[in-house]
Amino acid sequence: MPTRQRLAIFIVLGGLWASGCLWLVLDQFFARPGAFGPTPHPWQPALLLIHGVVAIFGMYLLGWVTARHVVRWWPGRLRRLSGATLMGFLALLAVSGFALFFVTDDRWQRIAALSHDVLGIGVTVFGIQHWFFARRRDMRSAASRPW
Repeated sequence: MPTRQRLAIFIVLGGLWASGCLWLVLDQFFARPGAFGPTPHPWQPALLLIHGVVAIFGMYLLGWVTARHVVRWWPGRLRRLSGATLMGFLALLAVSGFALFFVTDDRWQRIAALSHDVLGIGVTVFGIQHWFFARRRDMRSAASRPW
């Protein structure tokens, strides 16, 4: 993968992960009791806006990676399972994120929120695993070169 594309992936997905995790920490541990229930931390709306804007770039990036990276490497059967799992997680994150924005029923909102939180944390494991095995294979092939 070209360095520019890899850097874009790391910046966008890192920004998504960091803004989502920070929002989750503020939501779970820094809400204050108010007259009408828990009052969110003052930074939460700004973080949610940042997360949403970066998610738009993430959707563009998902298409870019699918068009260039997945189409190129899928026929070679390299890391197909980890890549497909990662893409599935990202697709479910997108669907649950849209559900959080568009669904108005409180019960479905809670389900979408919990799904989005769990998927957002879980996708990290699959992303690192997919990247790590690619790096490990590249190091093995570089070590086996006679020159």
